[in-house]
Amino acid sequence: MEVVNKKVKNSTNNSLKIAIWLYFLLWIFEGALRKWILPGLATPLLIVRDPIAIYIIARALYVNVKFINTYVVLGGIFTLLGLAITLTFGHGNLFVGLYGARIMLLHFPLIFIMGEVLNKEDILKVGRVMLALTILMTLIIYFQFISPQTAYINVGIGGEGSAGFDGAMGYFRPSGTFSFISGLSAFYILVSVYIFYFWLSNEPCSKALLISSTIALLIAIPLTVSRTAVLGVFLVGFFAFLGSSTSAKSIMRLLLTITVIFILVIVLQKTTTIFSLGTEVFMNRVDTANGQEGGSIVMRTIEGFTQPIVSLLNEPLFAGKLGMGTNAGAQMLSGSTKFLISEGELGRLSGEQGIVLGGGLIVLRLFFACSLFVQSIRLPSNLKLLPLTFCGTALFLITQGQWAQPSILGASIIASGLLIASLNIKLETD
Repeated sequence: MEVVNKKVKNSTNNSLKIAIWLYFLLWIFEGALRKWILPGLATPLLIVRDPIAIYIIARALYVNVKFINTYVVLGGIFTLLGLAITLTFGHGNLFVGLYGARIMLLHFPLIFIMGEVLNKEDILKVGRVMLALTILMTLIIYFQFISPQTAYINVGIGGEGSAGFDGAMGYFRPSGTFSFISGLSAFYILVSVYIFYFWLSNEPCSKALLISSTIALLIAIPLTVSRTAVLGVFLVGFFAFLGSSTSAKSIMRLLLTITVIFILVIVLQKTTTIFSLGTEVFMNRVDTANGQEGGSIVMRTIEGFTQPIVSLLNEPLFAGKLGMGTNAGAQMLSGSTKFLISEGELGRLSGEQGIVLGGGLIVLRLFFACSLFVQSIRLPSNLKLLPLTFCGTALFLITQGQWAQPSILGASIIASGLLIASLNIKLETD
């Protein structure tokens, strides 16, 4: 009977899984559509994943997927109240308000639907696809890195300007298939989860693919000229260390992985000109940025938590600015894409919705992240590695990810959904 029920459940969830795969692929290639393939539709393609999200939620409700929980309910209440206040006493722009509301109403619930629908096999399939895409992505950013900003491969959204962002030594930060460097950084950080996991686990994965994607990641990291990407990969590595230090055998596998990566770095440094150049440009970028900002990216990340919480107390109880902190909202309200509220995510939440609702969403997301970490660390040692490695990216994206930016929003939903699905592997094995 259990085998029959499992087959029925898998059949019922197939349409949901197809939609989730479409959401995942659109996250990666949305920027490519807006830059190269359909530049004339760049603006409507900004929300190309929204109809998919609506379908996933509607289908999940129809097939009785249990995803409505305290986080979804509170997030929905805070957002709907914020929308009502925005339209009644705030800026009053319906489209801006709805654009801001869609983050929590349409995308946030997908985290829990993915967690319920995806099984271990699905999680690993996503990983193998990402390993293959890493090779393609690194080829793209290689050509973006060495090409002038006027080259077609560096064209910006809508086929205008450049998608590259100021880097160092005359080189720009590439965007890959994304619209901006932030999406590319999130992609490589999420890829590193699978690279660490496949090296540290016994899960089946082509060694040729794993080695090739590892080399591609090592080459890509300096070429991104992104401190966030480098810090994120190191953070994932730290959480992978936490998840793998459970037995003598796993520690030996960890040491072997570190040795392999170290050897690959040395070989690339000695034999590959582009890797050496990328490393030099990246280190120059670090020195320049630290001097301009008066501190390291680690301190900036810490301030990203502390500053908005302190400034929250200076906000009104209810702000009525929902959607105003997004670039699209700023464009609709002011005609430019400058930050009208805050570049940081926690500052955006407090500035858009004030102490009560904005503060509520901040607490909700912080508590959610802490809860996922506690659940991961409490798992049996043989089940810890995958969820703890996902924690290396998902926890940061939940607490600090700029959800107003579509690429980061997509990365946050996917990483968090995969994390919850990996936590539920325990249920599959019971």
